[in-house]
This record gives sequence, structure tokens and C-alpha cells, in this order.
Amino acid sequence: MQEKSVLEQENVADTYDGPSYIIVDKNALCDIFKYTLCGICNQSTLKLEFGHKYGFSHQLKLVCKTCSEQKMECFTSPRLEKKSNTSTPFDVNVRAVQAFLAISGGHASVEKFCLFLNMPLMSSKTFNEIKLYINSMC
Repeated sequence: MQEKSVLEQENVADTYDGPSYIIVDKNALCDIFKYTLCGICNQSTLKLEFGHKYGFSHQLKLVCKTCSEQKMECFTSPRLEKKSNTSTPFDVNVRAVQAFLAISGGHASVEKFCLFLNMPLMSSKTFNEIKLYINSMC
């Protein structure tokens, strides 16, 4: 029996327990909290702030602008398990680099991808570090 390629499978993310990604407009993401009340001051002034970025993983902070209470902080991707003495990369970065390498693209392709989606660019340094990480796992 011939297996379907990933591109032919439907709803792969619905049956997979690991990380799964979507592309979301930052404004739409921020709008989710526009009318959500803060549990401390009961005001609808929750704001999603974007902190540090590491490749395609971004730090998110949910803060109430009225009482300055920080509700949560997380990254948009989990880190992989630490292996050897290399830095621990984020899952989304490893997957993105693997994808661009698989379609015979390099960092220049990542630049074009980011440009067309108006996304912050993954640096060539991060791209090359992830590439080394992937090669070390083989």
C-alpha cells in the first residue's frame, strides 16, 4: 500500500500530538484580547506584547494596561530537548530550516518568504546554527 505524502494528507495537525503551527496576523491575535476583562481590575485593557524573537519563535506577554498585571508569558514554539553542548533550538525554527532545505532553498528563500508575509526575518546566523544542529542529529 502506498503512503500519502504530507502534502496529500488532510488534517494532519488534528491527529498529531506534537507542535502544530498556523500563520496568524499579529493584529488578529491582539484583537482576541481587546474585549477580555482583567481578573484583577475588571477592565478590558489586556494587551498582547511581543518580546524577544528567536528566528520564527516569538515571546508573548499578556499585560493589563490598567493595573500592570502580567497575566502570562510564553514563546510561540516549544524548545527541543537539549542534546550535546549546542544551544537548544525552538521547534518551529528546526522545522522551517528543514522545510527550506528540503525544497532546495537556503537562507535567501527564507528571506523571500518573510518578505512576502511581512514577517520578521530569521537571521542567517540562526539559519546556519539550526542547519548545524540538524546535521549533528543525523
